[in-house]
Amino acid sequence: MRCCRTGGGQQRLRFRLLLLVFLLLSFHLFSFSTFAAVWPSAELTAQAGVVLDVDTGTVLFEKNGTERLYPASITKVMTALVVLEHAKLGEKVTFSHDAVYNVDSGSSNAQIDEGDVLTVEDCLYALLLKSANEAANALAEHVAGSRAAFAELMNEKAAELGCTGTHFANPSGLWEEEHYTTAEDMARIGRAAFQNEDFLRIEESRSHRIAPSKRVPEGLMIYMEHKMLLPNSVYYDERVVAGKTGYTLASGNTLLTLAKSGGRRLAAVVLGDKNPAHYTDTRTLLDLGFNQTEKRTLPDSFYNMEMLRNRLVQDTVAEDSLKSSELELKGSRLVSVPLGTEETELHYRLNYNVPENAPQRAVAEIEYLLGDRQVGSDFIVKAQSIRILIEDAPAGTKAAAAAVTLSGFTVLGIVLFALFGGGAAAWARRLHGERQRRKELRENRLRRLRELDMSEEEFRELVEKRRKKRG
Repeated sequence: MRCCRTGGGQQRLRFRLLLLVFLLLSFHLFSFSTFAAVWPSAELTAQAGVVLDVDTGTVLFEKNGTERLYPASITKVMTALVVLEHAKLGEKVTFSHDAVYNVDSGSSNAQIDEGDVLTVEDCLYALLLKSANEAANALAEHVAGSRAAFAELMNEKAAELGCTGTHFANPSGLWEEEHYTTAEDMARIGRAAFQNEDFLRIEESRSHRIAPSKRVPEGLMIYMEHKMLLPNSVYYDERVVAGKTGYTLASGNTLLTLAKSGGRRLAAVVLGDKNPAHYTDTRTLLDLGFNQTEKRTLPDSFYNMEMLRNRLVQDTVAEDSLKSSELELKGSRLVSVPLGTEETELHYRLNYNVPENAPQRAVAEIEYLLGDRQVGSDFIVKAQSIRILIEDAPAGTKAAAAAVTLSGFTVLGIVLFALFGGGAAAWARRLHGERQRRKELRENRLRRLRELDMSEEEFRELVEKRRKKRG
């Protein structure tokens, strides 16, 4: 009997120990799930939607953000950016027959006729406020000689901004099968627009009278069509500072919206939406971004240049003789994270396959991460006359076979960084993806130039002549 009681006591003891372990594990899991940062979510009617922090480039929420869809007239935001980059506001634009009449019947217009002459600035008002398709065509012809040639400039700009799922075929957004984008890409385009003062100045106008034309001798008064910018609309939102509407039968309602509140700037995009859900969906995205996330500056203790210098040397990106004083951070250490995120949850990695829009002499991009999600980035830039390692190092060895000296603003070599272990595989995947993207863009470009019966050199010469002509 005593043995039985002893055995029972041991069983009870084991049970209590197991229960204690279970409770401790449960508490640990509960604590982790309670205090770890959780990205906010939202329900949208739109087929795709994205809200992006303009200051950090962080996607705060996305629904089908990389799905290729038709943008309709929000295309005109990119059209405006390319025009502002290549033309002066006071230049005169003459409307051709093709510009005026090669549009869909009944599509948006500003009653401009063949032979009318307007300034680039008036055309941009017609483009952005009235969504005038003839203005888009005329601006494209003025800048690049034809709509097709202008579309190539649009695609170049898209690649520069980091767009990976976009191909533009015209300046207006009227439907073409090969004219598509993604919500994330359009948010990046919106981010660039937010940083263009002329674009914002035009968009701030709720109305504008364009110069006299044949059809409207007194000059047509045009009005902003984005209802979140109109105080008398039920969809008005005081945070919204600019935006563009779009609609075709194939695309549904599309909307690009730029908003500002409390020192933060957001770009929201919805594609494949219904009317008026494109406005309510956009408000949902803005509420999520402004109310459930925050922009934060990382402390100096997060890393220092000596730490980064050691990583560059360790990863064979730079020689051991490199000094930390020869490196500079281009950026502000800003991140966008869910409210309540702890600093200890953040970390960083170095990306040596720097994007096209990187500053000159950029050695690497430093990506700030929350889990595996990027929440901000800056660039590490080398000072002048720093020796860095050149490409084509033997496989499995450090890339120390050759070096060049970089000085001034001239890049004398292309850096190929030979990493080993898991880093090499990740680097190789990024490089392969970038090459594939560039290959696709080049193939699309060559195809369009063949349609124009024009060589790349001829196209470049045409653009350069137009730039010199404008002075």
